[in-house]
Parts: sequence; C-alpha cells; structure tokens
Amino acid sequence: MGGRVVQRGGADADRLVGDASAVRVAYDQMPLILCVYGGPEHAVVAANGAMRAFFGRDDLVGLPIRDALPELEGQHIFELLDEVLATGRDRVAREWRLQVDPGGTGELQEVFLDFHLAPTRSADGEVDGVATFAHDVTEQVLARQAAQEQAADAERRFRDARALVTTLQEALLPATLPVLPGARISARYLVAAGDQVAGGDWFDAIPLPAGTVALVVGDVVGHGVAASAAMGQLRAVLGDALLAGLGPAEALARADAFAARNPRLHAATVALVVLDPATGALRYACCGQPPPLVVDGEGTTRFLAPGAAGPLGTAAPGSVPEITDDVLAPGETVLLYSDGLIERPFRSIADGMAELAGVASDAAANRALPLGAPGAPDERLCRLTVELLTRTGYDDDVTTLAAHRLAVPVPPLHADSGTARDEVRRLRRTVDAWLDELDPAADDRGAVELAVWEAVANAVDHAYPRGETGPVRLDAVLLPDGVLECRVADEGRWRDPDPGASHRGRGLLLAQQLTDSLHVQRSDGGSGTVVTLRHRLHRPAMLGADAGPGAAAPPREPFGVVPGEPDGTPGAVRLRVSGPVDVTSVDELDRTVAAATRGGVLSLTLDLSAVTLLASAGVQVLHRVRDQLAGHGRELVLLAPPGSAARAVLDLVRLPAAG
Repeated sequence: MGGRVVQRGGADADRLVGDASAVRVAYDQMPLILCVYGGPEHAVVAANGAMRAFFGRDDLVGLPIRDALPELEGQHIFELLDEVLATGRDRVAREWRLQVDPGGTGELQEVFLDFHLAPTRSADGEVDGVATFAHDVTEQVLARQAAQEQAADAERRFRDARALVTTLQEALLPATLPVLPGARISARYLVAAGDQVAGGDWFDAIPLPAGTVALVVGDVVGHGVAASAAMGQLRAVLGDALLAGLGPAEALARADAFAARNPRLHAATVALVVLDPATGALRYACCGQPPPLVVDGEGTTRFLAPGAAGPLGTAAPGSVPEITDDVLAPGETVLLYSDGLIERPFRSIADGMAELAGVASDAAANRALPLGAPGAPDERLCRLTVELLTRTGYDDDVTTLAAHRLAVPVPPLHADSGTARDEVRRLRRTVDAWLDELDPAADDRGAVELAVWEAVANAVDHAYPRGETGPVRLDAVLLPDGVLECRVADEGRWRDPDPGASHRGRGLLLAQQLTDSLHVQRSDGGSGTVVTLRHRLHRPAMLGADAGPGAAAPPREPFGVVPGEPDGTPGAVRLRVSGPVDVTSVDELDRTVAAATRGGVLSLTLDLSAVTLLASAGVQVLHRVRDQLAGHGRELVLLAPPGSAARAVLDLVRLPAAG
C-alpha cells in the first residue's frame, strides 16, 4: 500500500474508480482500519466500519483527530500525521503500541497496530490530507509476548553461552546503577538496530567521595569489538580520574589526553554531569555530545547550555574543557543521551532535539502511554523516550541516562521494638516500607533483609533470659555514596548458642556471607549487643535490544503454607511455602510440615519458589525435617529455581535443591 492518493471527481472518478455508491459500500466493509484526514487539523473525512468499531465511535467524520481521539495525545500519532502532511512522505510502522479508549468510557486498553500513513493530494498535486491503513495485530503480539516470556523463563534456568554482543555489553557497561538517598538514577542502552554489533556508546553513574554523583554518556566512533574495547578503556580512565578526586575539568582533561594518544578514541564524544543531590548543583561539560535535557514533573523542559568543548583528542595539547554550572531543582530530572536517540534521516539535529523534548515532556508528566508506565520519572524518561523515538527505526546505538533529584531525600530509619513475635512482625512491616522507598535490586534487598532479620533473631534468641522479652532498636541510613548502614542493638546479655542445637548459631555467619560487611560488638557486662551491617545498594540498568516496557516486579507474598499440586508419588505430600520464613513464621512452618508428613512418615516435597526470605531459623527447620524423614526412610525434596531468594541460601548452607 502507499503511493500518491489523488482526488478525482465526476465522470473521470466513476470511470477510473467505480460507481460512488459501490465504492462507499466496499470501503465501509473493508476489514482493514481505514481513515482519511484533511487539512492541518486532520479532520476526519472518511472512516470505515472497522475504524468506527475499533474506536467505538460513530461520530468521527468531521471532527479533528485531536478532538475525536484525545487519548492519543502523547503517543506520537498526531506528530506523525503532521509530518506526513508537511513532507508528503509515507510513514510505515509495525506493532505500534497504543493505549486507546473505545467508546470514550475513560478506561484505557492497550493495543498494537501495523499501519501505513500516505499523503492525499488535490487535483493540482498539492498534499491536502493523510490516508491511513491499519491492521489490529494485538492478538498476535500478545501471543508472541507470552511465548517470549516462556522462553525467557527457560533462559533463566538454562543460561547458555551468550552471543558476542550481549557478552560485550555485560562486560563493558555497568549492569547496575547506584541507589542514592537524594537522587534516583535510571539508564537504557540499545545496540544499533542495523547490524546488531556492539558499538561505542557507553554510560556510567559513579558516586563520588564528596557526596556527589558523576553521570556520563559517551560515544566512541565505530562499531564492533575494537570500538567496544576502546570504549571500555576510556570509561575506565575517566572513572578512575573522578574517583581519585579530580574535578570534572581535570578528569576530562586526562580523558582528552588519553584519547589523543589512542587513534581509536580520536573524536570520541562525552557528556559529563556532576550532580550534588543535596543542593542540586550541576557542573557539566559536553565534549561533542548534545546538551543534557532538564524536565520537571509538569513536563516543562529546557536544554542545558551546550558549552564550547569539542570531541576528545581534537583540542590543542594542555587545553581544559569548559565547565558550566547550573542547578537541578527538587523534582527535576536531568537526561543525558547519545546522538543515536535524535538522529534520523531527513531530519536535522535541532528537529530531533525538539522531538526529544516533546516526548520527554509527555513521559515526565506521565501523559505518554500511562497504562502500566513506571512510577519513577527517571525510569519513564529512559524507557519511553527510547521506545517512542526508536520504533520507526534507528541506525546507531542509543543510550539514555537520567537522574531525578528527589523532592524529599529518603530519611534514615529509626525504629524501636520488642522481641515478642507480634512486635517483630510490626518491625518487619516498617523495614519493608522503608526498603520499598529505596527500591534496590532484588538481590541487594534480599541480602539486607536476611542480615537484618538474623540480627533481630539474634536478639530474640540470645539477648534475654528464655521466656522473657526485651527492647530492640534498629537504625538504618542510606549514605550519600549508596552504602546502606544498619545497626540492630539490644540491651541484654550475650548468651552463647546451645551446643546441643547443631544447626543454631549460623544466622549471622550466613548474613555475613551475603552482605559487604557485618560486625558484632557484644558486652559481657550486660550492656547489650550491637550488630552493624553495611551493603552497597544497586538498581539494574536496562541493557538490550528490546525497547518495549519491562516486566513489573511481582507482588511480595505474605507468609503461607498451602498444599501443592500432587505429583502422583505414592506416600508423598507436597507443600508450597510463600513469603518470609524467619523467626516469626518458622513455628507455623514446623507445625504444618509435621502434620502433613504425619510426624515424618511420609515423604515431602517443599516448593520454596515463592519464599522471599529464608533465614537461619527456617534452615534449621529444613535440616530437622530432612533428618526426621531420613530416620523413617523417607525423602525431603526442596524446589527452588536458580536466582530465587531461597536458592541463594540453600546453596550457601549446602542443602540440595531442584529448580
């Protein structure tokens, strides 16, 4: 489909096209979604039955598209119509994700369309409208996505050797980003679509000793292994200079000197922003890179002043890049990006930057594809600018890096509790809510949770005389460099674990293996024990060729033990455990397992896939159940897939598990 659609009239149209009434009937019955728009407002000139049914509207004809279908605002449809009308060139798209409101009920539905936009022309050849031809491919896309999810699950279980592109991405680009108390950072990187060969784009987010964070996006000329290797060298040189305490000008000067000595780095470009989340102070330079974009929560945008620094390795020896100052207000987000995001055929860089500003504005204000959009503005900016600006094609690597200055930094946590079970459960809810606000990666969160609850369990088990309770205080703070520091203190007297309990006393050792550091300070004089843990928190960056939305994190299940699906094995039972298994829940687990196995005379399969935390108290129950079943000639089978919270602990304590 496509080409010139020229208006004709009278007998000439009847001879060439056919009888008007017959053509109208055929047009209305076509299974394709057909619509014709006229003039600069794109008023609906003709809409067939499939078009009316798809949008649930019978009153489209005569209405400007922005009035007829206002939910399409921010989804880059109106802009495409404007472009076709202005340029007279066709635009074609496949599997374009849209959120529509059939019938104007106010309830959005997500759909996918293949469509073609073609200019219509008057009798004198002037473009006077746009004809659209679309096919609803939602069912096919959803079916393929379901298949892809199954394939992704299989890949997580059986990770084969990765292709060279993926290997280079993981080796040379940061897979994680720091979690900071005053700023939230996201990134997305796409390999060039044309050849899928890893290129020279790169990004970094480096917490600095002064409490600031360095944000970097750069581009080394070329693609392939050589460009990727050169990129890795440049990233290391600049990162080391910044971590050594050099200011942005001195660090860039060192990178510039290194690029001047390396032919593969000649004319490499880089944008460096040093942000102080506490004050909002920005110090930045753009060495051949387009200027960063600042967006606020209402969608107001501004580009930072571009400065006058050229690409690396091209300046006179000894010159220092120009550094510019600005301020990021609370609630604003600064977006760094590579030129692959804004370069398009037949478009100037200025047009590309203007288009980026419009898309970023809608993304920041959550006007673009709001259904299921990320809650954090930095993640929306990185995800949606890439999705909306690359789905009609892109020829170069695409990189985005965004830092959102929080209106209110995440405050420290101070919580007082007792060692009674109900009080510990309330403390858990308090800590969970605080960690939800930080939103670290699942691995980091699991490690911190395990360490915290082992420290609390230590107070429950050892601080106070058996049968008595006492106070516990928990203090946690996320330091400016992204390290979480937590102290759990009691006021009791240290009691060594019962030597008859062969599986006790392992909890803090287990927590120490999963965190960066853990220190126990105890007093024999009865003034209490303090457990201090430190762990650097991260959040995953989005690396890969898929520009679509990421999967939402699964909800955190409460503790529970329910019968699982029977597998047909005679004399065996199956239980599914969910949620946290720790000092507050092991008694219920122990009772349920004992009842299900009739005191250990029936084999047991425990599905731990949905367990969010497996503390040493739970490990003790598993050891005891295994030994009890073995004494009756029965077997305990543990199910925990690789990567799950339970599997990480089971591997450490050498309890075999199947996936």
